[in-house]
Amino acid sequence: MSHDLESTVLHVSRLRLITDYPGQIDACLNILTDDELWWRPNDRSNAVANLVLHLSGSNRYYFENVIDGRDVPRDRAAEFAARGSHSRAAIVEAWTDARRVTEDVLKAMQPSQLMQTTDRSGKLTTYAQILLHVTHHNAAHMGQIVWMTKMLHPTDVDELWMKMQGRVLPPGKP
Repeated sequence: MSHDLESTVLHVSRLRLITDYPGQIDACLNILTDDELWWRPNDRSNAVANLVLHLSGSNRYYFENVIDGRDVPRDRAAEFAARGSHSRAAIVEAWTDARRVTEDVLKAMQPSQLMQTTDRSGKLTTYAQILLHVTHHNAAHMGQIVWMTKMLHPTDVDELWMKMQGRVLPPGKP
């Protein structure tokens, strides 16, 4: 494996979006009860279920539509408007499907593609910019999910990020 910037960015994006962040979100989903999935600190906040639905829709949009060029419908407003309307099974299924798409697209992607451009998002952007956006977006919402889980289960997710974190350097580097 090459150790240039493109290879490193793709490698770290794969780790974060395929292993690290989903692992932390899965750990939270496994701890929270059905009612807690829809709990929100106040009416202007999102529940964990909303955030998981939102990440699922967003990841599918960026990986299937923008990078892979497939037309997949998305209702972003519905991701946030839902109020207990999806079962745990439906939430987990949406998350699992989005993870599969993310993994498939990222594993097929080559470092040489990162500077390719697309306008399928409505503006001209590179695949590298998309990966950076999606990685940061997932990190932000994953942090919210972990925070809410810690509020509801203060002793069940200690040092979760350290348990799930993958290697930062490409394989073969110390």
